This record gives sequence, C-alpha cells and structure tokens, in this order.
Amino acid sequence: MAGGTGTRLWPLSRTAKPKQFHKLLSSKTLLQETYDRALQVVSKNDIYIATTKQYEDLVLNDLPKVSPTNIIIEPFPRSTCPAIALSALTLHLKYKDALIATIASDHAIGNTKEFSRAIVASFESIEAYPDSIATIGINPTHPSTAFGYIKMGKELDKKFSKRIFYADTFKEKPKQATAKKYLASWEYLWNAGYFIFSTQTLLDLVQKYTPKTYTLLEKIRIENEKKSPSKKNIEQHYLAMPEEPIDTAILEKMDKTKRLVIPTDLEWDDIGNWEALYIFLKNRYNSSMIAKGNHIDFESEGCFVSGSEKLIATIHLKDIVVIESDDAILVANRKTVGTDIKRLIEKLKKEGKCPYL
Repeated sequence: MAGGTGTRLWPLSRTAKPKQFHKLLSSKTLLQETYDRALQVVSKNDIYIATTKQYEDLVLNDLPKVSPTNIIIEPFPRSTCPAIALSALTLHLKYKDALIATIASDHAIGNTKEFSRAIVASFESIEAYPDSIATIGINPTHPSTAFGYIKMGKELDKKFSKRIFYADTFKEKPKQATAKKYLASWEYLWNAGYFIFSTQTLLDLVQKYTPKTYTLLEKIRIENEKKSPSKKNIEQHYLAMPEEPIDTAILEKMDKTKRLVIPTDLEWDDIGNWEALYIFLKNRYNSSMIAKGNHIDFESEGCFVSGSEKLIATIHLKDIVVIESDDAILVANRKTVGTDIKRLIEKLKKEGKCPYL
C-alpha cells in the first residue's frame, strides 16, 4: 500500500513525494525496503503496488523491475477501505479467490525474518479459516499513545507455525494512563494495520458492512469489463466511495470469531514523526546522537540531524531536530515536533506557502 500522502516528516515528506519514497533508514527508500521484505515471502510476480495515479512514476522509478501491470492505481486518496477493496477486486478478477496480505510501504522494521514468519503464519490461518480476516499484532515495548491496540481473545486450537488468537476488540489510540495498563497486560498488541484475507471474503464483507462502497465497486467492475472503459466514470465511482478506514468500516463490525491476530516481536514503528524515527534509529545504533549527511558537533545530545552536502554544525544542543531539504530547513524541539508540525503545516497553508507543502 503506497498511496499515503503524509506530511508529518516535513520538510522531506511532502504531498509531491511522501515518506515511502525517501531513504530514511538506509541507502534504500522505505518502499524499496518493503518490496525486499515481501520478496522473502512471495515471488516478484505476486507483489502488487497499490498507489494513487500521482505516485505511479515514483513507484516505477523506485522499483524498475516491477511490471506496470502489477501497479493498482487508486484514482484518488480515499483511505484504506476503498483502497483495499479496489485491490481485492482487481486481484479477484485476475486470480479468482486469491489470498492477499496488505502491507504498508512506509514502516520501519528491524528483524525482517520475524516479519516473514508472521506473514507466513497469517497466510496459514486464512487457508485454514478462509472466511476470516487476519491481522498482525506487535508486542508493545512501551506505552505508546500513537498507535491503536488489539486485545487478544482465545487462542485457536489448531496448530500453526506461530500462535494465533481471536482478535477480541480493536482499541483507538489511548491516553497515557490507558496505554500503561495495556502495556502491563499481555493481552494487548499494537495494531500495525496489516490485513490478510481471501479476496472473496473481503468483497463479501464490503457488501455486508459498507454497501455503498460495494455498489460503486461493482460499477467499476462493470466499467472495466467494457471494451473501452471510461476512465472518467471509474474516477467518479471511486471518488463517491465513503472515505473511511477498513478498521472502522469492516473489522470492528465483524463477528469476533472471524477476526484473527498473530502476535509478533517485530522491531517495528510506523515512523509517524521525527521523534519516532529518532527513537527507532537510536535503538538500532545505540547512540543518542543521530546524524545523516555532512555534520559536525560539539557537546550536543539527544539530537537528530539530517542533511546532505552542506555542512551542518551543532553546538551544545539538546533534544533538537535539524532537517534539511532542497528548499527548506526545519529546526524544532524533538519531543514536541510530532504535534507542532501539524500546526506548522496549517500555518503554511494559511500564509499561501503552497510550494512548500
């Protein structure tokens, strides 16, 4: 899933080039890293990239070995329910009742072998229970208020390569006190937003729980079956779909016995802001100073510096982020940048500084 337009990692991540197309963790972009992980589970012919039409060229540039026929184009950003429903329809028409794992292209994962084991186990669970939807739950390492949670129910009796439980309830992002309670209980997992299902089951659930989306999806199917499909009609049908996440549109409404969750010890983060990226890299490199590019420092601590060729010098700074892009520089408090960046984006909009968005 590579259609996200997040700007919380501004000034690098922008509408024209969001974070999945940036090299934030290594010499590869997040999309390239995600593709490499997927290759450990399925063949390259079975990897599809779902993105909006404005990012098609960026996807092909990052993944030149991917066939254009393996790119599923969403006409407009409409959240995860329409996006996943369109992907399910596209692959159902091509493969009939295929099994799909929808994987975010902009997450950070440290232990890739554990990722592969979790995805394989999720496929096993759907092969055994084809009328269910499985999801991946991350064993929490701290009381995060940035993620949704999944409360595990009873463990399935059937043996798989990993332990699998029923997903009892889905919890929204909690307050700090609640997050601490979740962390103290083994029953709660972070919701990574990865969903595994058969295409027929997903389409049936869309029809049952969000019938308007299903009706419009059927119109898209009928249009695509014409000798000369109307691109305009397809776009209008997709734009008319309710903009809603799949969690609230379908998962939370499902029978609890049809929702499965695979707990995993993934070293994972959705790196939703500079503070989250700093913490992930700090843990990876066991260092309180994280710097990329041409940087020199004197007695600073807890800082995250990202630049390129221009020398960035820091002196006696604490808990600061310095992010350089081609046309903008961000200097901010590392611990508050996650919330403050939203206000900055709004201020840029109000002051008409659209080229910087």
